[in-house]
Amino acid sequence: MFVSTAQDWGNVVRDRRTELGLTQEDLAVRVGRARQWVVRFESGHAGSASIDNLIGLLDALDLHAEVERSDEDPDPILHDVDATDPSDR
Repeated sequence: MFVSTAQDWGNVVRDRRTELGLTQEDLAVRVGRARQWVVRFESGHAGSASIDNLIGLLDALDLHAEVERSDEDPDPILHDVDATDPSDR
């Protein structure tokens, strides 16, 4: 899945969390944040999350993200966020 907006990140996190049967409180404990932070993140306010918080979410949800850079656009775009085992790559 291509992820480029805060809303995309919120959708990925919510979908994976529910797929794993976790509550927002469960995820908050796993990443060391308040439940309300998870609520805001899943509501599309991921833009204020630090890289450390994003990495914590990926780890807690067993997700993997790849970064793609384009010659036309120097800003990295994260894409192919999935739940596959990185060792399978």
